Amino acid sequence: MKFTGSRLCRSLVILLTLSLLAGCNLPLPRADSIAATVTAARAGAPTAAIPSPVGPTPVEPTPADSTPVEPPTAVGPSPVPDTPTPIPPTPTSPPPPGGVSLNCDGTYQRLRITDGGASGKTVSVDSWDGSSWVNVWNIFGGDPMIRQIEAEAGYYTFGACQKLVIVPIRYSGSGAILELGIHAWNGSGLSQVYFNDGVHGSWSKVGDNVIFEESLYLYGEPNCCPCNRQTLQYTWDGSAFVQTGSAITPTYVGTPPPICVP
Repeated sequence: MKFTGSRLCRSLVILLTLSLLAGCNLPLPRADSIAATVTAARAGAPTAAIPSPVGPTPVEPTPADSTPVEPPTAVGPSPVPDTPTPIPPTPTSPPPPGGVSLNCDGTYQRLRITDGGASGKTVSVDSWDGSSWVNVWNIFGGDPMIRQIEAEAGYYTFGACQKLVIVPIRYSGSGAILELGIHAWNGSGLSQVYFNDGVHGSWSKVGDNVIFEESLYLYGEPNCCPCNRQTLQYTWDGSAFVQTGSAITPTYVGTPPPICVP
């Protein structure tokens, strides 16, 4: 029996397969199956390929993302802004002609000073009702031979915006008594918030302070010749005047005259 090279190789493959199956304790193929395989191999017929083991396809590991991750931002309450210092409200509508808001509250008033000649001067305050002026407050000077409303009468600003009406009235005579009244807008008219009077009196406004000066009689001296002058200071606190200072100053220099000695 002669074997060609190709036949010899096929035979060796079959024997090697049988040896492997036997070594693994696997059942050997039946003789008729082997003969059919050999016959097919001799005839040159294709044989079935050995299937590859079935399993999941290996997946290449994905490298971790090298991009740095920002830490989460802490969430908390928003910062509370500082509360501004309250200021009086300002009028929101244009004032009528000649009007001013005495309390800066959006309402408008008008101050008038009329000279009635022999009847004296009158200080009046009108309120704007949205279409016309309505008179709500008056001070009458009366006979100018007895007393007169002085030229300094008017409204003056105190604090950030508030305006107070000051009316100085001077009485005639050797005493020249001064009455000083200050009035604040109350929503429907004016309320008096300060009053003082004094012989040979005078007054001035410095900031939110009103300075009132008068003659002071301590020794029974005549009306014309006081030995001392008293100065009082009052400060507006937004609702009232509070006394914040006082001083007594002699009217003479050096040794007091006999009339000024107790």
